[in-house]
Amino acid sequence: MDSTTAKPVNLRSLTGLRFYAAFIVVIYHVWRIYDGAAWIGPLAGYGYTGVTFFFILSGFVLCWSHKPGITTGAFYWHRFARVWPLHALTTLFAIILGLAAGTTLSWKSLPFVLTLTHAWLPGEDRFAFNGPSWSLSNEMFFYALFPLIFLLLAKQGKPLVWAGVTFTATALVGLAAMGVILRYSPGNIGFALYTMPAFRLAEFIMGICLALAMQRGWRPRFGLHHAVAAAITVYALLAVTTGLHSGNPLELPNFVGNLVMGVPFAMIITAGAAGDLRGNGGLVRSPLMLKLGSWSFALYLIHELVLRATEPLADTLSAVPTVLLAIAAVALSILIAGGLYNYFERPVEKQLRARLKNRSGVTQSA
Repeated sequence: MDSTTAKPVNLRSLTGLRFYAAFIVVIYHVWRIYDGAAWIGPLAGYGYTGVTFFFILSGFVLCWSHKPGITTGAFYWHRFARVWPLHALTTLFAIILGLAAGTTLSWKSLPFVLTLTHAWLPGEDRFAFNGPSWSLSNEMFFYALFPLIFLLLAKQGKPLVWAGVTFTATALVGLAAMGVILRYSPGNIGFALYTMPAFRLAEFIMGICLALAMQRGWRPRFGLHHAVAAAITVYALLAVTTGLHSGNPLELPNFVGNLVMGVPFAMIITAGAAGDLRGNGGLVRSPLMLKLGSWSFALYLIHELVLRATEPLADTLSAVPTVLLAIAAVALSILIAGGLYNYFERPVEKQLRARLKNRSGVTQSA
């Protein structure tokens, strides 16, 4: 099936899977923020790799849903409407929370945060205001390059080969760079190999290559349950071999976890999409998971703020076990995410898209 003529299909599993990816990031931040949550280290220590899942998924979904007739300007407007309004709102929440808590805010980084360029900043400013939003800075860079990347990759005859080349090149370059940075400037490894958009672009490109391969007829020879089992196994081995089982993790650069989990995450995405094309059912495609998956973007952006706001209660309510406070904070984050999605994120996105349609008659979506 040619990628330029393939009819996009609603890949329901990928919506449901978004919640699981967001959830492991949430649990990771519970571990990092709640002082009494060290016990979840074996489960949460590599939760940050959920962002790798999102970056691969982003390339896959954008390629899969791409319509040749859409203009570059319309594509950019749709991406802006999808990402920026909720980012701006949660940044405002972060400012209010910071002022209320008496936290010193990095005002000089605010212009970069609002223009989603802060992931290019070395140092802690790349996490200013609402920490998880650094990944949106990456996404905006990916979106800016997508029309060109798609045009170049769509002309290639073997997208699976390009996916492999991209992964291998990233691994080799990353490992070489890690050695040099650890030797000469260890404090910059998190910036260079974790948050810098230029390096994380490879994960986005992998997603595009995998979508092109599937649009042209390739199907994975494993099911979603096999892919999930592989991801859980790799995650567990990664945790055990680096000491997370003891609650005293080996300080490996985050790049290592992203690299190791990249393959099983790609397996999950392609197996889920293949199951959707076959019309499979299952929990991940259930109405509940589709709803939670729709809330995942809001959950990703709001959860750290909720955790930061509720963590001080651990001292005030010392009689309440930390685990119960953490569960309540996570549940509250999910509920707030649902409200943000239904009453802000989705309505505002629709209004902004309608504004473009009314002005230019554009009907395509991306």
